[in-house]
Order: sequence, then structure tokens, then C-alpha cells
Amino acid sequence: MVLRSFYPLIFILLYACSVQENNRNEAAPVNGGNTDSVIVANLIKKSRDAYYRHHQDIPVLDESLQEAIQIAKKNGAEIQLAEIYNMLGRRYRNKSYYKDAIGYFKKAIEIAKKLNRDDLLTKYYNQLAVVYRRMDQNPVALDYHFEALRLAEALQDSFNIESALNGIGNINLGLKRYHAAIEYFRRSLSISIHENNLLGQAINNNNIGEAFLGMNQPDSALHYFFISLDKNRAIKENHFGESICYNSIGNAYIAKGHIDMALDYLKKALIINKERGDRLHISVSYITLGETYMKAGDYNNAEQHLNKGLGIARQIGSVYQMKEAFRLLSKLNELKQNYKQALSLQKLSDIYKDSLINEKSINYISTLETILESDRQNKKIMSLSQEKEIQTAKIKQQRTLIITVILLTLILSFSIVLIIFQYRLSIRYKTLKHQQQLLRTQMNPHFIFNALSAIQVFIMENDKEKASRFLSDFAKLMRQVLRSSNFDYIKLRDEIDVIRYYLQLQQLRFTYPFRFNIEVDESLDLDKVMVPPMLTQPFLENAIEHGFKLKQDGCILNVRFKKEDQSLIIEIDDNGQGIDKMMVFKSKKHKSMAIDITKERLEILEKDAKKRTEFKIVDKKRLNSFERGTLVKFVLPIIIKEEKK
Repeated sequence: MVLRSFYPLIFILLYACSVQENNRNEAAPVNGGNTDSVIVANLIKKSRDAYYRHHQDIPVLDESLQEAIQIAKKNGAEIQLAEIYNMLGRRYRNKSYYKDAIGYFKKAIEIAKKLNRDDLLTKYYNQLAVVYRRMDQNPVALDYHFEALRLAEALQDSFNIESALNGIGNINLGLKRYHAAIEYFRRSLSISIHENNLLGQAINNNNIGEAFLGMNQPDSALHYFFISLDKNRAIKENHFGESICYNSIGNAYIAKGHIDMALDYLKKALIINKERGDRLHISVSYITLGETYMKAGDYNNAEQHLNKGLGIARQIGSVYQMKEAFRLLSKLNELKQNYKQALSLQKLSDIYKDSLINEKSINYISTLETILESDRQNKKIMSLSQEKEIQTAKIKQQRTLIITVILLTLILSFSIVLIIFQYRLSIRYKTLKHQQQLLRTQMNPHFIFNALSAIQVFIMENDKEKASRFLSDFAKLMRQVLRSSNFDYIKLRDEIDVIRYYLQLQQLRFTYPFRFNIEVDESLDLDKVMVPPMLTQPFLENAIEHGFKLKQDGCILNVRFKKEDQSLIIEIDDNGQGIDKMMVFKSKKHKSMAIDITKERLEILEKDAKKRTEFKIVDKKRLNSFERGTLVKFVLPIIIKEEKK
């Protein structure tokens, strides 16, 4: 299927076209009898009309808007000023100048907050969310859409409820949660039908079609695409909506194997996108056409279109489009038997793929209870950040004092005391920094989101038993994690419980099965032996997410706790593809933050306990050529809990 994951990007701009309500507000004077307000309104209308007719030939911030901003600022017409900023934000966004767009939307939001205008805030939040969705920053977009939805529901603002639901649906579509996406789109469509909003009906029908196309149902998808096309044609001069439909219809025909029909529709989309000057969608059209030509065996046309799309994607910084262009160019060179070039291009695609996954990994849809717990963690992180700043300031003061002491040639002993004190402060600062990083990585937000998503899927599929079991284990895991985050060491029993709950949740969440065993040396007292919390979690996750990814059958994960002399041995042993094979698929520049943080934690533990620690990761194939998988081994000093007297 052509550019399947690009569907969210198509519909990111669909709601950028939802300006019907905004247009009614932009030209309205704030004070009916105020001459300057009428002048500002007329200047806004003049700029909008000129830009609508000749947007490629006039600057985004034209003379009319510049004059309108000056007059509005002079007369304190803040609502009109906010609407001008909102207009500029949309224009810059539609031309793919995202930094400028974000700046203007945030100016509009600042004014709306100052005036306590929730009706404006909900509109601006939805508009800003569209920018972040276009930049593949779905977690931020999701936050703004949910906040817009909350405000819109309180105001009973059907238009912005519809917009927010559509935006959330698109994020689910990007995560390939097609059933959930369809539910959001249908809720949004129901409102647009009730409000007789043709544009909303066009958008949501096309979105539903994209979800069916994602589920490999091109005939059902075409049904919705053609409904959307009819709605767009009924809207006067809505050529952009038509270009969206042409791209979607082209992709559906590709899925059906009708290449000639697909090319016809995709070329129509490219013509419209060039007329509009929308660089993102021009890039998308070139890349889609390039892939289609490649399927048709026209390699020269394919290469030309893919390179054009790649060049534009680089200009606007679209990570996803660069990834797709490199992937398709790699495939094209492979078909042309240029294997060395194909491998080089695939590596570039993987670099951008890793970047894209990292940006989306924080994506979350949470309940109110989870949000409250998240807020508590954020406050703790902020508190640590403030304390870190204080310690940093103290270190600077100590350095200044040392220089002063040297310059004044004070006694050497006083200088030594200061140096020792500064060293201790540095250790404290390093510990605080580590604690802050640990709080952030204690429970992967990506896992939390996926866990909650799995609960939602079980509920939607009416699998109450799995949903109940999953929710129960998830609650236990969160309780243990939150409780352990306040301590440097926890009981070995508690750490084993966290590991067990975590692995049980992962078993429910992943489609491919795996088994796990937790083995504990009988000589270890689970209630007296203390260990650093969450030390093994990143490596358990790596084993499941990456080690078992290609195997997907007969996967076994063993976690062992053993006592050797005066040391505690922890081993994570899987029979997956092995660390060496995993690293082949990663960029040379890729660096594991989990490994760095783990080494830092062990360094601090070694200093505290004044005993040796060890940490290593090996591919089992190196130990025995007949074995497969990865072995992670920790050697820790045995720390015994002190009994209270």
C-alpha cells in the first residue's frame, strides 16, 4: 500500500481548511461604533480576499495585515489582534513554515488566556494541534486537541468539538488503530451532519475511507472517498479538498492494482497542490507518484519524482516524507540491481525511521486518574529541576570564591576546604541530575500509552475479562512504580513484583506470544536484600520489543536472581534475535540512553556501597555458536536492609 502512514499528514491540513467559522469572526468589528475597529476589520477582510485569490503572489504578512496590527495594538483591540495572529498562523502552517506558525498561534493563545476567552482558546488550540501533527509531534498535538475538546464541550461549541474529535481520530489513524479512529471520525461526522457542515462531512468521510484503506478494504474506502469528493465539489472553489480526495482515490486504485487510474488521480492532486504552493503536499504528491511509477515499471519517472519529493521534504524538515523517499529510492535501486546504493539509501531511511519513532513514542491517551499521577510526577521533576538549578548556582559561586581566594593569595588550607566542598556539591548535583533522569525513565510513557490503548481495545471488543485483568495488573504496576520512585533502594521482593506485573502486561499487549520465568536463589532473603528500583525494566523492554520482533514464536524470557559470594547476580536471558543482529538495523549514531543511565546508576551504587559492580550485554552466539539471544548481566553488592531499633 502506498505511503500508508502518510494518511494522518493528508488530513492534518483538512481542518486547516475549516475556516468557515473563523472567516465569520475575522471581519467582525469589536466595537460597532469604533471607527478604528471598523478599519481593522476592513483591512483583515481586504487581506483575506487578496490572499484567497492570489496567495502565491503576495506575502503572508502583507501590508494590509501590517497596518491592521499597528492600529489594533495602538487601540488595545486585543481580540482583533488575536484573530490576525490566528490568520497568520494558518497561512504559515499551510505553506509549511511551522516555526512561524507556532509563534503566531501562541501569541493568539496568550491573548485569549489574558482575556479569559475560552471560546477563542478552543479554536486556537485545535489550530495549533494541526501544526504539531504536521510536524509528526503527535503527543503535543494530542494534548492540545484534548484541551480543545474539554473547553468546547463545556461551551457546547459543536464546531470545535467536531474539529477536536477529527484531530484525535487522525492521531489514532497514524498509530494504525483503525477501529478507534473510525469511532472518532463517525462522532465528528454525526455533528457535521447535524450542523449541515459540508466541509466537515467531506473531511470525515475521507478520513473513514483512509481507515478502511489501512485495513486493506479498498472498495469500502473508495465508497467514502467519492462521497467526500462530491461534498468538496459542492463547496465553492474548495480545490484543496479535491486534491486530498484525488490522492486518496489514487492510493485506493493502487491497492486494487489499477495503476493507470491511480496515476490519473495523483497527477490531478499534484497540479492543485502546486497551484496552492503547499510544499508538504507537493512533496507527498511527488513521492506518491514516484512509487506508482515504480510499480508501473517506469523507473526513470519514478526516480525523478522521488528525488523532487525528497528535496522539498528536506526544505520543510518533514521527517516522515524523508524516510519514505529514502525507503522508496532504496527499493528502486534494488529493482535496478544497484544493491550497494540501495543499502546506503535504506540506512538513511532507517535513521529517519528511528527519529520518527522516538518522536511518537510519548504518545498517550489517559484516564483522569493517570493524568493526576502524571501531574504528580511532573511536579516532582520540576522540584528536582529547581533544586538542580540552585546547586548549579552554588557551584558557580564556589568557583568564583576559589578564584578570589587564589587572587588574594589566602591561606592554602582555606582553598583546600573550598575545593573539597565544591567537589561534594558536584557529586550532589550529579546525583540530582541522575534522579531526574531516573524519574523520567522509570516507566516508559510509550508503554503507559500502549497499555491504556490495549485496555480501550479490549473494552471496544467487549473482552471484559482481559480488560479487567489488564487494568488490575496495570494498577498494581503503577502503584509499585510510584511507591518505589521515592527510594534509592527497595526490597528485592518488591522489585520482583514490579517485573512480574510488567511482563504480564506485556504478554497481554503483544500479539505474538512469549513466556517468562523468574528464578530466585533460595539463599536470598527477599525482604532484607535491597536493590535499586527499575534497574532491569529497559532491558526487559528491549528483549520483548526488539529481541522477539522477528522471532515471534517460541519466545522465552528468563530473569534470574542469584547469590555468588557477597554479590547479587541478576541475569536477563532471552532467546530472541540477539544484540548483534539488532544493532545491524540501528544507525551508527544511535546511542542507548538506558545503557548510559544504567552505568551512571551503578557508578553511584559502587561509590555508596564501596563494593564492585559489573554490567555487561553479550550476544549468546558469541558464547555458544548454537545458541541465539541476548544475555544481560548485573553484578551488584548485596545490601541488607537495616532493622529499626
